[in-house]
Amino acid sequence: MPRRITPNVSYATATFVQQRSAQTSSRQVRYGFVSLLRRFETSVRDCKMGSVKAHHLEDFWYGEGGLSDTCQSQTLGKYRNEMKQFLGFAHRREWCPVSPDVLLDGIRERSTRVNRNRYRMTRAELRQLLAEATDPRDVALVCFVACTGVRISEALAMRVRDVSFSKSELYVTIPKTHEEITYPLSSDLESALRGWLTAYSAQVGPLKRTYYLFPAFHGRRFAKGGGMTPAGLYNMVQPIQQPRLILAPIAERAGLELEEGDGWHTVRRSFARILYDQCVSMGHDAALRIVQAALNHKSVQTTERYLGLDFERQQFHKIMKGQPFLTFDLDGGKIVPLDERRAARG
Repeated sequence: MPRRITPNVSYATATFVQQRSAQTSSRQVRYGFVSLLRRFETSVRDCKMGSVKAHHLEDFWYGEGGLSDTCQSQTLGKYRNEMKQFLGFAHRREWCPVSPDVLLDGIRERSTRVNRNRYRMTRAELRQLLAEATDPRDVALVCFVACTGVRISEALAMRVRDVSFSKSELYVTIPKTHEEITYPLSSDLESALRGWLTAYSAQVGPLKRTYYLFPAFHGRRFAKGGGMTPAGLYNMVQPIQQPRLILAPIAERAGLELEEGDGWHTVRRSFARILYDQCVSMGHDAALRIVQAALNHKSVQTTERYLGLDFERQQFHKIMKGQPFLTFDLDGGKIVPLDERRAARG
Protein backbone atom coordinates (compact mmCIF):
# COMPACT_ATOMS: atom_id res chain seq x y z
CA MET A 1 0.00 0.00 0.00
CA PRO A 2 1.56 3.36 -1.00
CA ARG A 3 2.49 5.71 1.79
CA ARG A 4 0.04 8.58 2.28
CA ILE A 5 1.46 11.96 1.26
CA THR A 6 1.05 14.48 4.04
CA PRO A 7 1.55 18.27 4.00
CA ASN A 8 4.54 20.07 5.45
CA VAL A 9 4.45 21.23 9.06
CA SER A 10 4.17 24.86 7.93
CA TYR A 11 0.97 24.14 5.95
CA ALA A 12 -0.50 22.17 8.86
CA THR A 13 0.26 24.92 11.39
CA ALA A 14 -1.13 27.65 9.12
CA THR A 15 -4.36 25.66 8.63
CA PHE A 16 -4.66 25.00 12.35
CA VAL A 17 -4.13 28.66 13.28
CA GLN A 18 -6.69 29.74 10.69
CA GLN A 19 -9.26 27.38 12.21
CA ARG A 20 -8.50 28.46 15.80
CA SER A 21 -8.76 32.11 14.77
CA ALA A 22 -12.24 31.45 13.37
CA GLN A 23 -13.26 29.79 16.64
CA THR A 24 -12.18 32.60 18.94
CA SER A 25 -11.98 36.38 18.68
CA SER A 26 -8.96 36.54 21.00
CA ARG A 27 -5.84 37.86 19.29
CA GLN A 28 -3.77 36.64 22.24
CA VAL A 29 -4.78 33.02 21.55
CA ARG A 30 -3.82 33.34 17.88
CA TYR A 31 -0.51 35.02 18.65
CA GLY A 32 0.36 32.35 21.23
CA PHE A 33 -0.15 29.49 18.77
CA VAL A 34 1.68 31.28 15.94
CA SER A 35 4.72 31.97 18.11
CA LEU A 36 4.97 28.38 19.40
CA LEU A 37 4.29 26.64 16.10
CA ARG A 38 6.77 28.76 14.15
CA ARG A 39 9.47 27.65 16.56
CA PHE A 40 8.34 24.06 16.04
CA GLU A 41 8.54 24.46 12.25
CA THR A 42 12.12 25.67 12.55
CA SER A 43 13.02 22.88 14.97
CA VAL A 44 11.82 20.09 12.62
CA ARG A 45 13.02 21.96 9.49
CA ASP A 46 9.47 22.06 8.11
CA CYS A 47 9.39 18.32 7.43
CA LYS A 48 6.27 16.40 6.40
CA MET A 49 3.69 15.99 9.17
CA GLY A 50 3.73 12.23 8.61
CA SER A 51 7.43 12.19 9.51
CA VAL A 52 7.01 13.83 12.93
CA LYS A 53 8.11 11.42 15.68
CA ALA A 54 8.31 11.56 19.46
CA HIS A 55 12.03 12.38 19.38
CA HIS A 56 11.27 15.55 17.41
CA LEU A 57 9.06 16.77 20.26
CA GLU A 58 11.64 15.82 22.90
CA ASP A 59 14.38 17.69 21.00
CA PHE A 60 12.06 20.68 20.63
CA TRP A 61 11.50 20.68 24.40
CA TYR A 62 14.83 19.59 25.88
CA GLY A 63 17.41 19.83 23.10
CA GLU A 64 19.99 22.59 22.79
CA GLY A 65 18.14 25.90 22.44
CA GLY A 66 14.82 24.14 23.16
CA LEU A 67 11.84 25.44 25.06
CA SER A 68 13.16 24.32 28.45
CA ASP A 69 16.16 26.65 28.08
CA THR A 70 13.96 29.75 27.94
CA CYS A 71 10.68 28.92 29.71
CA GLN A 72 9.55 28.19 33.25
CA SER A 73 7.83 24.90 34.06
CA GLN A 74 4.31 26.37 34.19
CA THR A 75 4.81 27.89 30.72
CA LEU A 76 6.10 24.55 29.41
CA GLY A 77 2.92 22.94 30.72
CA LYS A 78 0.86 25.49 28.78
CA TYR A 79 2.90 24.82 25.63
CA ARG A 80 2.39 21.07 26.03
CA ASN A 81 -1.37 21.62 26.13
CA GLU A 82 -1.26 23.84 23.01
CA MET A 83 0.98 21.39 21.14
CA LYS A 84 -1.45 18.58 21.99
CA GLN A 85 -4.28 20.58 20.42
CA PHE A 86 -2.27 21.06 17.21
CA LEU A 87 -1.16 17.42 16.99
CA GLY A 88 -4.73 16.27 17.67
CA PHE A 89 -5.92 18.48 14.80
CA ALA A 90 -3.32 16.93 12.46
CA HIS A 91 -4.14 13.40 13.67
CA ARG A 92 -7.87 13.84 12.99
CA ARG A 93 -7.06 14.91 9.43
CA GLU A 94 -4.83 11.84 9.05
CA TRP A 95 -1.79 14.03 8.40
CA CYS A 96 -0.05 12.59 11.43
CA PRO A 97 -0.50 8.83 11.93
CA VAL A 98 0.82 8.82 15.50
CA SER A 99 -1.54 9.97 18.26
CA PRO A 100 -0.71 13.12 20.29
CA ASP A 101 -0.46 11.12 23.53
CA VAL A 102 2.26 8.92 22.06
CA LEU A 103 4.18 11.85 20.56
CA LEU A 104 4.08 13.79 23.84
CA ASP A 105 4.71 10.81 26.11
CA GLY A 106 8.33 11.86 26.73
CA ILE A 107 7.42 15.44 27.70
CA ARG A 108 7.54 15.73 31.48
CA GLU A 109 5.49 18.90 31.88
CA ARG A 110 1.74 18.65 32.05
CA SER A 111 -0.85 21.36 31.57
CA THR A 112 -0.93 23.89 34.40
CA ARG A 113 -4.74 23.72 34.36
CA VAL A 114 -4.97 21.11 37.08
CA ASN A 115 -7.34 20.87 40.00
CA ARG A 116 -4.68 20.78 42.69
CA ASN A 117 -4.94 22.67 45.91
CA ARG A 118 -3.40 26.09 45.37
CA TYR A 119 -2.47 28.64 48.00
CA ARG A 120 -5.18 31.14 48.91
CA MET A 121 -4.60 34.03 51.28
CA THR A 122 -6.96 35.00 54.06
CA ARG A 123 -8.22 38.55 54.56
CA ALA A 124 -5.62 39.02 57.31
CA GLU A 125 -2.81 37.89 54.98
CA LEU A 126 -3.98 40.26 52.23
CA ARG A 127 -3.96 43.13 54.75
CA GLN A 128 -0.47 42.05 55.75
CA LEU A 129 0.56 42.15 52.09
CA LEU A 130 -0.79 45.69 51.78
CA ALA A 131 1.04 46.79 54.93
CA GLU A 132 4.38 45.75 53.45
CA ALA A 133 3.91 47.61 50.15
CA THR A 134 5.85 50.87 50.36
CA ASP A 135 5.26 52.74 47.08
CA PRO A 136 1.71 54.21 46.80
CA ARG A 137 1.45 52.75 43.30
CA ASP A 138 2.20 49.24 44.58
CA VAL A 139 -0.24 49.65 47.48
CA ALA A 140 -2.98 50.61 45.02
CA LEU A 141 -2.12 47.76 42.63
CA VAL A 142 -2.20 45.09 45.35
CA CYS A 143 -5.45 46.51 46.71
CA PHE A 144 -6.91 46.70 43.19
CA VAL A 145 -6.41 42.99 42.45
CA ALA A 146 -7.37 41.97 46.02
CA CYS A 147 -10.66 43.93 45.89
CA THR A 148 -11.73 43.13 42.31
CA GLY A 149 -10.15 39.77 41.48
CA VAL A 150 -9.17 40.97 38.00
CA ARG A 151 -6.24 39.43 36.18
CA ILE A 152 -3.00 41.38 36.52
CA SER A 153 -2.94 42.02 32.75
CA GLU A 154 -6.39 43.61 33.00
CA ALA A 155 -5.32 45.79 35.93
CA LEU A 156 -2.21 47.00 34.10
CA ALA A 157 -4.26 47.97 31.03
CA MET A 158 -6.34 50.40 33.11
CA ARG A 159 -6.16 54.13 32.36
CA VAL A 160 -6.89 57.05 34.66
CA ARG A 161 -10.21 57.57 32.85
CA ASP A 162 -11.34 54.07 33.90
CA VAL A 163 -11.87 55.15 37.52
CA SER A 164 -15.04 57.03 38.48
CA PHE A 165 -15.06 58.16 42.10
CA SER A 166 -18.37 59.98 41.63
CA LYS A 167 -20.15 56.76 40.57
CA SER A 168 -17.97 54.42 42.68
CA GLU A 169 -17.25 52.38 39.55
CA LEU A 170 -14.30 50.91 37.66
CA TYR A 171 -14.32 50.15 33.93
CA VAL A 172 -12.20 47.12 33.10
CA THR A 173 -11.63 45.83 29.57
CA ILE A 174 -11.46 42.03 29.32
CA PRO A 175 -8.96 41.14 26.52
CA LYS A 176 -10.38 37.64 26.01
CA THR A 177 -13.83 38.94 25.07
CA HIS A 178 -13.06 42.61 24.28
CA GLU A 179 -15.84 43.60 26.68
CA GLU A 180 -15.81 46.51 29.09
CA ILE A 181 -17.04 45.33 32.48
CA THR A 182 -18.21 47.71 35.21
CA TYR A 183 -16.83 46.82 38.65
CA PRO A 184 -18.00 48.27 41.96
CA LEU A 185 -15.46 50.43 43.79
CA SER A 186 -15.14 49.34 47.41
CA SER A 187 -14.25 51.84 50.15
CA ASP A 188 -10.90 50.09 50.76
CA LEU A 189 -9.91 50.38 47.13
CA GLU A 190 -11.19 53.96 46.83
CA SER A 191 -8.93 55.01 49.70
CA ALA A 192 -5.89 53.30 48.16
CA LEU A 193 -6.56 54.77 44.70
CA ARG A 194 -7.07 58.31 46.02
CA GLY A 195 -3.78 58.12 47.90
CA TRP A 196 -1.98 56.82 44.84
CA LEU A 197 -3.44 59.35 42.38
CA THR A 198 -2.51 62.19 44.75
CA ALA A 199 1.11 60.97 44.80
CA TYR A 200 1.01 60.34 41.04
CA SER A 201 -0.12 63.89 40.18
CA ALA A 202 2.37 65.39 42.65
CA GLN A 203 5.19 63.96 40.55
CA VAL A 204 3.93 64.30 36.96
CA GLY A 205 1.49 67.20 37.25
CA PRO A 206 -2.22 67.17 36.33
CA LEU A 207 -3.24 63.65 35.28
CA LYS A 208 -4.51 63.15 31.74
CA ARG A 209 -7.31 60.68 31.18
CA THR A 210 -5.12 58.61 28.86
CA TYR A 211 -2.30 58.07 31.38
CA TYR A 212 -1.87 54.51 32.57
CA LEU A 213 -3.28 53.96 36.04
CA PHE A 214 -0.29 51.85 37.05
CA PRO A 215 2.68 53.24 35.10
CA ALA A 216 6.19 51.84 34.82
CA PHE A 217 9.21 53.63 36.23
CA HIS A 218 11.54 55.54 33.94
CA GLY A 219 15.09 54.28 34.07
CA ARG A 220 17.96 56.74 34.33
CA ARG A 221 18.56 58.43 30.97
CA PHE A 222 20.31 61.44 29.48
CA ALA A 223 18.56 64.73 30.19
CA LYS A 224 18.17 67.42 27.52
CA GLY A 225 20.31 69.92 29.39
CA GLY A 226 23.04 67.38 30.10
CA GLY A 227 23.55 64.92 32.90
CA MET A 228 21.26 62.07 33.90
CA THR A 229 17.65 62.12 35.03
CA PRO A 230 16.95 60.66 38.49
CA ALA A 231 15.62 57.10 38.65
CA GLY A 232 12.12 56.46 39.92
CA LEU A 233 10.13 58.86 37.72
CA TYR A 234 6.85 57.49 36.43
CA ASN A 235 6.44 56.83 32.72
CA MET A 236 2.79 57.77 32.24
CA VAL A 237 2.50 56.25 28.74
CA GLN A 238 3.85 52.81 29.59
CA PRO A 239 2.33 50.28 32.04
CA ILE A 240 4.33 48.12 34.44
CA GLN A 241 6.25 45.54 32.41
CA GLN A 242 7.24 42.94 35.03
CA PRO A 243 4.57 42.87 37.75
CA ARG A 244 5.98 39.69 39.33
CA LEU A 245 9.01 41.69 40.43
CA ILE A 246 6.67 43.89 42.48
CA LEU A 247 4.70 41.20 44.32
CA ALA A 248 7.52 38.80 45.23
CA PRO A 249 9.51 41.15 47.53
CA ILE A 250 6.30 42.45 49.15
CA ALA A 251 5.20 38.89 49.95
CA GLU A 252 8.65 38.07 51.32
CA ARG A 253 8.58 41.08 53.67
CA ALA A 254 5.09 40.05 54.76
CA GLY A 255 6.35 36.57 55.62
CA LEU A 256 4.11 34.92 53.00
CA GLU A 257 5.81 32.06 51.21
CA LEU A 258 4.88 31.92 47.53
CA GLU A 259 5.69 28.69 45.75
CA GLU A 260 6.58 28.36 42.08
CA GLY A 261 3.52 29.29 40.07
CA ASP A 262 2.08 31.49 42.82
CA GLY A 263 1.88 35.22 42.19
CA TRP A 264 -0.77 37.73 41.19
CA HIS A 265 -3.12 34.87 40.32
CA THR A 266 -2.83 33.81 43.97
CA VAL A 267 -4.33 37.17 44.96
CA ARG A 268 -7.12 36.62 42.39
CA ARG A 269 -7.86 33.14 43.80
CA SER A 270 -7.84 34.57 47.33
CA PHE A 271 -10.40 37.20 46.33
CA ALA A 272 -12.61 34.47 44.87
CA ARG A 273 -12.56 32.33 48.01
CA ILE A 274 -13.12 35.27 50.37
CA LEU A 275 -16.03 36.56 48.27
CA TYR A 276 -17.61 33.09 48.14
CA ASP A 277 -17.37 32.60 51.91
CA GLN A 278 -18.82 36.07 52.50
CA CYS A 279 -21.74 35.40 50.15
CA VAL A 280 -22.48 32.11 51.93
CA SER A 281 -22.31 33.75 55.37
CA MET A 282 -24.73 36.45 54.17
CA GLY A 283 -27.20 33.76 53.05
CA HIS A 284 -26.89 34.17 49.27
CA ASP A 285 -28.18 31.01 47.55
CA ALA A 286 -26.31 31.80 44.33
CA ALA A 287 -22.90 32.38 45.93
CA LEU A 288 -21.08 30.35 43.27
CA ARG A 289 -22.75 32.26 40.42
CA ILE A 290 -21.91 35.59 42.06
CA VAL A 291 -18.22 34.64 42.17
CA GLN A 292 -18.41 33.37 38.56
CA ALA A 293 -19.76 36.76 37.48
CA ALA A 294 -17.09 38.62 39.47
CA LEU A 295 -14.29 36.59 37.86
CA ASN A 296 -15.84 36.75 34.37
CA HIS A 297 -15.66 32.98 33.92
CA LYS A 298 -17.67 31.40 31.12
CA SER A 299 -17.73 28.06 32.91
CA VAL A 300 -18.78 27.49 36.51
CA GLN A 301 -16.32 24.57 36.62
CA THR A 302 -13.47 27.06 36.24
CA THR A 303 -14.85 29.03 39.19
CA GLU A 304 -15.06 25.88 41.30
CA ARG A 305 -11.40 25.18 40.56
CA TYR A 306 -10.46 28.69 41.68
CA LEU A 307 -12.34 28.33 44.92
CA GLY A 308 -10.83 25.02 45.97
CA LEU A 309 -12.74 22.50 48.02
CA ASP A 310 -10.72 22.22 51.25
CA PHE A 311 -13.39 23.63 53.53
CA GLU A 312 -16.20 21.69 51.86
CA ARG A 313 -14.24 18.43 52.12
CA GLN A 314 -13.67 19.05 55.82
CA GLN A 315 -17.39 19.61 56.32
CA PHE A 316 -18.16 16.46 54.33
CA HIS A 317 -15.84 14.41 56.56
CA LYS A 318 -17.39 15.95 59.67
CA ILE A 319 -20.91 15.08 58.50
CA MET A 320 -20.13 11.53 57.39
CA LYS A 321 -17.24 10.17 59.48
CA GLY A 322 -18.62 7.61 61.93
CA GLN A 323 -22.12 9.04 61.59
CA PRO A 324 -25.31 7.40 60.24
CA PHE A 325 -26.25 8.21 56.68
CA LEU A 326 -28.83 5.74 55.35
CA THR A 327 -30.29 5.42 58.85
CA PHE A 328 -30.03 9.13 59.68
CA ASP A 329 -33.82 9.59 59.70
CA LEU A 330 -34.48 6.61 62.01
CA ASP A 331 -34.95 6.64 65.79
CA GLY A 332 -31.57 7.44 67.30
CA GLY A 333 -32.19 5.01 70.19
CA LYS A 334 -32.07 2.11 67.74
CA ILE A 335 -28.73 3.12 66.29
CA VAL A 336 -25.53 1.78 67.87
CA PRO A 337 -22.63 4.27 67.52
CA LEU A 338 -19.73 3.08 65.37
CA ASP A 339 -17.22 3.23 68.26
CA GLU A 340 -19.42 0.96 70.42
CA ARG A 341 -19.81 -1.55 67.60
CA ARG A 342 -16.04 -1.69 67.14
CA ALA A 343 -15.51 -2.14 70.89
CA ALA A 344 -18.06 -4.97 70.96
CA ARG A 345 -16.25 -6.74 68.12
CA GLY A 346 -12.91 -6.33 69.90
